Amino acid sequence: MLEAAFKGTIFLKMVKEVTVFANGDSREIKTWSNVPYFFTETLLSKGIKVNRVDISESPIKRRLFNRTIGQAIRRISPGSTYYYFRSPIHFKDVVRRIKKTLVQYPDSETNIFLTYSFSSAGLTKKPAILVCDWPYEYDLSHFRDRVPDRFERESIRRENQQIESSNVVISLFPRVTGFMKKRYNNDQIFYLGNVVNALSTPDKAEILKAKANSGDVVFIGRPNYSVGANHIVRACDALKKLYPHIRLHIIGMSKEDFPELPGNVICYGYLDKARADQKDAYYALLSRAKVFVNTTPKWGAFSAMLEALYFYVPVITTPYCECVETFGESLSFGEYCTDGSTQMLQEKLRFIFDAPIYSTLCLNAHESVKNFSWPDYIDKVLEKIEATR
Repeated sequence: MLEAAFKGTIFLKMVKEVTVFANGDSREIKTWSNVPYFFTETLLSKGIKVNRVDISESPIKRRLFNRTIGQAIRRISPGSTYYYFRSPIHFKDVVRRIKKTLVQYPDSETNIFLTYSFSSAGLTKKPAILVCDWPYEYDLSHFRDRVPDRFERESIRRENQQIESSNVVISLFPRVTGFMKKRYNNDQIFYLGNVVNALSTPDKAEILKAKANSGDVVFIGRPNYSVGANHIVRACDALKKLYPHIRLHIIGMSKEDFPELPGNVICYGYLDKARADQKDAYYALLSRAKVFVNTTPKWGAFSAMLEALYFYVPVITTPYCECVETFGESLSFGEYCTDGSTQMLQEKLRFIFDAPIYSTLCLNAHESVKNFSWPDYIDKVLEKIEATR
Protein backbone atom coordinates (compact mmCIF):
# COMPACT_ATOMS: atom_id res chain seq x y z
CA MET A 1 0.00 0.00 0.00
CA LEU A 2 2.76 2.43 0.97
CA GLU A 3 4.55 2.43 -2.36
CA ALA A 4 1.34 2.52 -4.41
CA ALA A 5 -0.09 5.38 -2.41
CA PHE A 6 2.85 7.64 -3.23
CA LYS A 7 2.00 7.65 -6.92
CA GLY A 8 0.20 10.80 -7.91
CA THR A 9 0.79 12.48 -4.57
CA ILE A 10 1.93 16.10 -4.71
CA PHE A 11 4.99 16.14 -2.46
CA LEU A 12 5.44 19.25 -0.38
CA LYS A 13 9.02 20.54 -0.51
CA MET A 14 8.70 22.88 2.44
CA VAL A 15 11.13 21.02 4.68
CA LYS A 16 14.40 19.42 3.57
CA GLU A 17 15.61 17.78 6.78
CA VAL A 18 13.94 16.68 9.99
CA THR A 19 14.90 14.67 13.05
CA VAL A 20 12.42 12.07 14.25
CA PHE A 21 12.63 10.78 17.82
CA ALA A 22 10.84 7.52 18.65
CA ASN A 23 10.64 5.07 21.54
CA GLY A 24 12.30 2.36 19.52
CA ASP A 25 13.96 1.90 16.14
CA SER A 26 11.79 3.57 13.49
CA ARG A 27 13.38 1.32 10.85
CA GLU A 28 11.58 -1.66 12.39
CA ILE A 29 7.98 -2.24 11.37
CA LYS A 30 7.07 -3.66 14.80
CA THR A 31 7.89 -0.44 16.69
CA TRP A 32 4.73 1.14 18.22
CA SER A 33 2.02 -0.37 16.01
CA ASN A 34 4.07 0.36 12.85
CA VAL A 35 3.62 4.16 13.21
CA PRO A 36 7.31 5.26 13.40
CA TYR A 37 8.19 3.07 10.41
CA PHE A 38 5.45 4.45 8.16
CA PHE A 39 5.95 8.00 9.43
CA THR A 40 9.67 8.08 8.63
CA GLU A 41 9.45 6.06 5.42
CA THR A 42 6.79 8.41 4.07
CA LEU A 43 8.93 11.46 4.86
CA LEU A 44 11.85 9.81 3.05
CA SER A 45 9.66 9.05 0.03
CA LYS A 46 8.91 12.76 -0.26
CA GLY A 47 12.61 13.57 -0.61
CA ILE A 48 13.05 14.75 2.97
CA LYS A 49 16.20 13.78 4.85
CA VAL A 50 15.25 12.00 8.07
CA ASN A 51 17.56 11.66 11.04
CA ARG A 52 16.16 8.73 13.05
CA VAL A 53 16.81 8.80 16.78
CA ASP A 54 15.91 5.98 19.16
CA ILE A 55 15.17 7.36 22.65
CA SER A 56 13.98 4.10 24.16
CA GLU A 57 15.08 3.02 27.63
CA SER A 58 18.52 1.77 28.48
CA PRO A 59 17.98 -1.95 29.26
CA ILE A 60 20.67 -1.92 31.96
CA LYS A 61 19.28 1.16 33.72
CA ARG A 62 15.74 -0.19 33.43
CA ARG A 63 16.67 -3.50 35.06
CA LEU A 64 18.56 -1.75 37.85
CA PHE A 65 15.66 0.64 38.48
CA ASN A 66 13.05 -2.14 38.51
CA ARG A 67 15.08 -4.22 40.98
CA THR A 68 15.55 -1.33 43.40
CA ILE A 69 13.39 1.80 43.24
CA GLY A 70 10.72 0.04 41.20
CA GLN A 71 10.22 -2.66 43.81
CA ALA A 72 9.91 -0.07 46.56
CA ILE A 73 7.28 1.84 44.56
CA ARG A 74 5.33 -1.36 43.95
CA ARG A 75 5.19 -1.96 47.72
CA ILE A 76 4.08 1.59 48.44
CA SER A 77 1.62 1.80 45.52
CA PRO A 78 0.58 -1.65 44.23
CA GLY A 79 -0.66 -1.54 40.66
CA SER A 80 1.25 1.64 39.84
CA THR A 81 2.19 2.17 36.18
CA TYR A 82 5.24 4.16 37.25
CA TYR A 83 8.14 2.23 35.74
CA TYR A 84 11.62 3.30 34.62
CA PHE A 85 10.23 4.91 31.46
CA ARG A 86 8.27 7.36 33.64
CA SER A 87 11.15 8.15 36.01
CA PRO A 88 13.15 11.41 36.20
CA ILE A 89 16.27 9.29 35.64
CA HIS A 90 15.08 8.26 32.18
CA PHE A 91 13.77 11.76 31.48
CA LYS A 92 17.18 13.31 32.19
CA ASP A 93 18.87 10.62 30.10
CA VAL A 94 16.61 11.39 27.12
CA VAL A 95 17.18 15.15 27.49
CA ARG A 96 20.92 14.47 27.38
CA ARG A 97 20.45 12.43 24.17
CA ILE A 98 18.27 15.17 22.64
CA LYS A 99 20.97 17.78 23.32
CA LYS A 100 23.59 15.52 21.72
CA THR A 101 21.34 15.02 18.68
CA LEU A 102 20.83 18.76 18.23
CA VAL A 103 24.59 19.17 17.91
CA GLN A 104 24.91 16.11 15.66
CA TYR A 105 22.33 17.38 13.14
CA PRO A 106 22.71 21.17 12.98
CA ASP A 107 20.92 21.41 9.60
CA SER A 108 17.77 19.70 10.79
CA GLU A 109 14.91 22.17 10.51
CA THR A 110 12.37 20.51 12.79
CA ASN A 111 12.35 18.00 15.64
CA ILE A 112 9.46 15.52 15.56
CA PHE A 113 8.72 13.37 18.60
CA LEU A 114 6.48 10.32 18.21
CA THR A 115 5.64 10.55 21.89
CA TYR A 116 4.21 13.14 24.28
CA SER A 117 6.75 12.41 27.00
CA PHE A 118 9.70 14.30 25.51
CA SER A 119 10.33 17.44 23.50
CA SER A 120 13.17 19.67 22.36
CA ALA A 121 11.21 22.78 23.40
CA GLY A 122 13.46 25.01 25.48
CA LEU A 123 16.60 23.29 24.17
CA THR A 124 16.54 24.87 20.68
CA LYS A 125 14.61 27.53 18.77
CA LYS A 126 13.75 25.03 16.06
CA PRO A 127 10.13 23.82 16.13
CA ALA A 128 9.19 20.82 18.28
CA ILE A 129 6.34 18.71 16.91
CA LEU A 130 4.72 16.01 19.05
CA VAL A 131 2.69 13.20 17.42
CA CYS A 132 1.14 10.45 19.50
CA ASP A 133 -2.11 8.69 20.40
CA TRP A 134 -2.95 9.92 23.91
CA PRO A 135 -1.16 11.41 26.94
CA TYR A 136 -0.33 9.48 30.10
CA GLU A 137 -2.97 11.35 32.06
CA TYR A 138 -5.69 10.28 29.60
CA ASP A 139 -4.55 6.66 29.76
CA LEU A 140 -5.01 6.60 33.52
CA SER A 141 -8.30 8.50 33.65
CA HIS A 142 -10.05 6.94 30.63
CA PHE A 143 -8.69 3.43 30.18
CA ARG A 144 -7.73 2.61 33.76
CA ASP A 145 -10.50 4.74 35.27
CA ARG A 146 -8.55 5.81 38.33
CA VAL A 147 -6.80 8.73 39.97
CA PRO A 148 -3.01 8.78 39.49
CA ASP A 149 -0.85 7.87 42.46
CA ARG A 150 1.80 10.30 43.71
CA PHE A 151 4.54 8.81 41.53
CA GLU A 152 2.37 8.88 38.39
CA ARG A 153 1.38 12.50 39.11
CA GLU A 154 5.00 13.61 38.95
CA SER A 155 5.46 11.91 35.57
CA ILE A 156 2.21 13.46 34.32
CA ARG A 157 3.47 16.89 35.39
CA ARG A 158 6.66 16.46 33.33
CA GLU A 159 4.75 15.20 30.29
CA ASN A 160 2.23 18.04 30.51
CA GLN A 161 5.11 20.52 30.44
CA GLN A 162 6.40 18.93 27.23
CA ILE A 163 2.96 19.14 25.63
CA GLU A 164 2.33 22.74 26.61
CA SER A 165 5.77 24.00 25.55
CA SER A 166 5.87 22.36 22.10
CA ASN A 167 5.02 24.21 18.88
CA VAL A 168 2.56 21.69 17.45
CA VAL A 169 0.85 18.73 19.16
CA ILE A 170 -1.01 16.14 17.08
CA SER A 171 -3.18 13.23 18.24
CA LEU A 172 -4.26 10.30 16.11
CA PHE A 173 -7.73 10.38 17.65
CA PRO A 174 -10.50 13.02 17.63
CA ARG A 175 -11.89 12.45 21.15
CA VAL A 176 -8.41 12.55 22.66
CA THR A 177 -7.77 15.81 20.80
CA GLY A 178 -10.87 17.32 22.40
CA PHE A 179 -9.64 16.27 25.83
CA MET A 180 -6.22 17.78 25.17
CA LYS A 181 -7.58 21.07 23.87
CA LYS A 182 -9.50 21.53 27.10
CA ARG A 183 -6.74 20.26 29.36
CA TYR A 184 -3.58 21.96 28.09
CA ASN A 185 -2.49 25.54 27.68
CA ASN A 186 -1.54 25.15 24.03
CA ASP A 187 -3.71 26.35 21.14
CA GLN A 188 -1.74 24.31 18.57
CA ILE A 189 -3.27 20.88 19.29
CA PHE A 190 -4.71 19.12 16.25
CA TYR A 191 -6.38 15.98 14.92
CA LEU A 192 -5.38 15.37 11.29
CA GLY A 193 -7.17 12.07 10.73
CA ASN A 194 -5.83 8.55 11.03
CA VAL A 195 -3.87 6.15 8.83
CA VAL A 196 -3.89 2.57 7.56
CA ASN A 197 -0.63 0.75 8.34
CA ALA A 198 -0.66 -1.74 5.47
CA LEU A 199 2.38 -3.18 3.71
CA SER A 200 0.27 -4.84 1.02
CA THR A 201 -2.46 -3.71 -1.35
CA PRO A 202 -5.63 -5.84 -1.56
CA ASP A 203 -6.89 -7.24 -4.84
CA LYS A 204 -10.59 -6.40 -4.79
CA ALA A 205 -11.86 -9.14 -7.11
CA GLU A 206 -9.81 -11.93 -5.54
CA ILE A 207 -10.65 -10.88 -2.00
CA LEU A 208 -14.40 -10.64 -2.54
CA LYS A 209 -14.35 -14.08 -4.14
CA ALA A 210 -12.36 -15.57 -1.23
CA LYS A 211 -14.65 -14.06 1.40
CA ALA A 212 -17.93 -15.14 -0.18
CA ASN A 213 -17.88 -18.68 1.23
CA SER A 214 -15.37 -18.13 4.01
CA GLY A 215 -16.00 -19.22 7.59
CA ASP A 216 -12.97 -17.38 8.98
CA VAL A 217 -13.35 -14.99 11.89
CA VAL A 218 -10.26 -12.91 12.73
CA PHE A 219 -9.37 -11.43 16.12
CA ILE A 220 -6.25 -9.27 16.46
CA GLY A 221 -4.99 -8.22 19.86
CA ARG A 222 -2.36 -8.77 22.53
CA PRO A 223 -3.09 -10.53 25.86
CA ASN A 224 -4.40 -7.28 27.36
CA TYR A 225 -7.34 -7.72 24.97
CA SER A 226 -8.24 -11.00 26.67
CA VAL A 227 -11.79 -9.88 27.51
CA GLY A 228 -12.63 -9.48 23.83
CA ALA A 229 -10.72 -12.63 22.90
CA ASN A 230 -12.65 -14.82 25.35
CA HIS A 231 -15.87 -13.19 24.20
CA ILE A 232 -15.36 -14.27 20.58
CA VAL A 233 -14.00 -17.72 21.54
CA ARG A 234 -17.27 -18.52 23.34
CA ALA A 235 -19.41 -17.14 20.53
CA CYS A 236 -17.63 -19.11 17.78
CA ASP A 237 -17.78 -22.28 19.84
CA ALA A 238 -21.54 -21.84 20.30
CA LEU A 239 -22.05 -21.38 16.55
CA LYS A 240 -20.22 -24.54 15.43
CA LYS A 241 -23.41 -26.52 14.87
CA LEU A 242 -25.03 -23.75 12.83
CA TYR A 243 -21.84 -22.99 10.85
CA PRO A 244 -19.68 -26.15 10.76
CA HIS A 245 -17.01 -24.32 8.75
CA ILE A 246 -16.56 -21.45 11.22
CA ARG A 247 -12.95 -20.95 12.34
CA LEU A 248 -11.56 -18.34 14.71
CA HIS A 249 -8.05 -17.08 13.95
CA ILE A 250 -6.40 -15.20 16.84
CA ILE A 251 -3.40 -13.03 15.94
CA GLY A 252 -1.30 -11.62 18.77
CA MET A 253 -2.03 -14.26 21.40
CA SER A 254 -0.94 -17.88 21.82
CA LYS A 255 -2.90 -20.87 23.10
CA GLU A 256 -1.00 -20.53 26.40
CA ASP A 257 -2.91 -17.27 26.99
CA PHE A 258 -6.13 -19.28 27.42
CA PRO A 259 -7.09 -21.95 29.98
CA GLU A 260 -8.49 -24.05 27.13
CA LEU A 261 -9.67 -23.58 23.57
CA PRO A 262 -12.24 -25.28 21.31
CA GLY A 263 -10.97 -27.16 18.27
CA ASN A 264 -12.11 -24.46 15.84
CA VAL A 265 -9.73 -21.83 17.29
CA ILE A 266 -6.23 -21.28 15.87
CA CYS A 267 -3.69 -19.03 17.63
CA TYR A 268 -0.74 -17.53 15.76
CA GLY A 269 0.94 -15.42 18.40
CA TYR A 270 2.58 -12.22 17.21
CA LEU A 271 3.07 -12.09 13.43
CA ASP A 272 6.09 -9.96 12.55
CA LYS A 273 5.48 -8.13 9.28
CA ALA A 274 9.23 -7.65 8.88
CA ARG A 275 9.46 -11.37 8.15
CA ALA A 276 8.15 -12.25 4.70
CA ASP A 277 6.52 -15.52 5.75
CA GLN A 278 4.71 -13.97 8.72
CA LYS A 279 3.68 -10.90 6.72
CA ASP A 280 2.23 -13.15 4.01
CA ALA A 281 0.37 -15.19 6.64
CA TYR A 282 -1.06 -12.03 8.20
CA TYR A 283 -2.40 -10.62 4.94
CA ALA A 284 -3.65 -14.01 3.78
CA LEU A 285 -5.78 -14.17 6.92
CA LEU A 286 -7.21 -10.70 6.31
CA SER A 287 -7.79 -11.46 2.63
CA ARG A 288 -10.06 -14.41 3.32
CA ALA A 289 -11.58 -13.26 6.64
CA LYS A 290 -15.36 -13.16 6.76
CA VAL A 291 -15.35 -10.71 9.66
CA PHE A 292 -12.99 -8.95 12.08
CA VAL A 293 -14.10 -9.04 15.72
CA ASN A 294 -12.71 -7.33 18.81
CA THR A 295 -15.28 -6.39 21.44
CA THR A 296 -12.87 -5.48 24.23
CA PRO A 297 -14.51 -2.64 26.23
CA LYS A 298 -13.23 0.91 25.58
CA TRP A 299 -10.77 -0.13 22.85
CA GLY A 300 -11.14 -2.59 19.98
CA ALA A 301 -7.61 -2.56 18.50
CA PHE A 302 -8.28 0.49 16.34
CA SER A 303 -5.16 0.28 14.15
CA ALA A 304 -5.71 -3.40 13.39
CA MET A 305 -9.36 -2.69 12.63
CA LEU A 306 -8.40 -0.01 10.08
CA GLU A 307 -6.13 -2.48 8.33
CA ALA A 308 -8.91 -5.08 8.28
CA LEU A 309 -11.32 -2.53 6.79
CA TYR A 310 -8.77 -1.72 4.10
CA PHE A 311 -8.81 -5.41 3.21
CA TYR A 312 -12.59 -5.36 2.75
CA VAL A 313 -13.32 -7.07 6.08
CA PRO A 314 -16.63 -6.23 7.82
CA VAL A 315 -16.24 -5.47 11.53
CA ILE A 316 -17.96 -6.23 14.83
CA THR A 317 -16.73 -4.06 17.69
CA THR A 318 -17.95 -2.16 20.73
CA PRO A 319 -19.12 1.46 20.31
CA TYR A 320 -16.04 2.89 22.03
CA CYS A 321 -15.70 6.63 21.75
CA GLU A 322 -12.96 6.94 19.10
CA CYS A 323 -14.66 4.45 16.79
CA VAL A 324 -18.00 6.25 17.08
CA GLU A 325 -16.31 9.63 16.63
CA THR A 326 -14.54 8.41 13.47
CA PHE A 327 -17.23 6.26 11.82
CA GLY A 328 -20.53 7.35 13.39
CA GLU A 329 -23.13 5.78 15.68
CA SER A 330 -24.05 3.11 13.13
CA LEU A 331 -21.64 1.23 10.90
CA SER A 332 -22.07 0.80 7.16
CA PHE A 333 -19.51 -2.01 7.25
CA GLY A 334 -20.57 -4.07 10.26
CA GLU A 335 -22.16 -4.02 13.69
CA TYR A 336 -21.62 -2.54 17.12
CA CYS A 337 -21.94 -5.08 19.93
CA THR A 338 -23.23 -3.08 22.87
CA ASP A 339 -22.87 -5.64 25.66
CA GLY A 340 -20.55 -8.48 26.62
CA SER A 341 -23.03 -11.32 26.30
CA THR A 342 -22.16 -14.30 24.13
CA GLN A 343 -25.74 -14.28 22.89
CA MET A 344 -25.52 -10.78 21.43
CA LEU A 345 -22.20 -11.49 19.74
CA GLN A 346 -23.67 -14.65 18.22
CA GLU A 347 -26.50 -12.57 16.78
CA LYS A 348 -24.04 -10.09 15.29
CA LEU A 349 -21.99 -12.91 13.76
CA ARG A 350 -25.10 -14.50 12.28
CA PHE A 351 -26.03 -11.15 10.74
CA ILE A 352 -22.63 -10.96 9.00
CA PHE A 353 -22.57 -14.62 7.90
CA ASP A 354 -26.14 -14.55 6.54
CA ALA A 355 -26.23 -11.01 5.19
CA PRO A 356 -27.65 -10.92 1.64
CA ILE A 357 -25.73 -7.65 1.25
CA TYR A 358 -22.44 -9.13 2.50
CA SER A 359 -20.46 -7.90 -0.52
CA THR A 360 -21.80 -4.40 0.14
CA LEU A 361 -20.47 -4.57 3.69
CA CYS A 362 -17.07 -5.51 2.27
CA LEU A 363 -17.07 -2.64 -0.22
CA ASN A 364 -18.20 -0.19 2.46
CA ALA A 365 -15.38 -1.40 4.72
CA HIS A 366 -12.70 -0.52 2.18
CA GLU A 367 -14.43 2.70 1.17
CA SER A 368 -14.48 3.93 4.78
CA VAL A 369 -10.67 3.98 5.05
CA LYS A 370 -9.37 4.21 1.48
CA ASN A 371 -8.37 7.85 2.03
CA PHE A 372 -6.51 7.14 5.29
CA SER A 373 -3.19 7.21 3.46
CA TRP A 374 0.22 8.00 4.93
CA PRO A 375 1.25 10.38 2.10
CA ASP A 376 -1.85 12.52 2.70
CA TYR A 377 -1.34 12.41 6.45
CA ILE A 378 2.31 13.47 6.26
CA ASP A 379 1.35 16.32 3.92
CA LYS A 380 -0.94 17.61 6.69
CA VAL A 381 1.85 17.29 9.25
CA LEU A 382 4.22 19.19 6.94
CA GLU A 383 1.65 21.96 6.57
CA LYS A 384 1.55 22.34 10.36
CA ILE A 385 5.36 22.41 10.46
CA GLU A 386 5.44 25.09 7.76
CA ALA A 387 3.09 27.24 9.81
CA THR A 388 5.68 27.36 12.62
CA ARG A 389 8.48 28.64 10.35
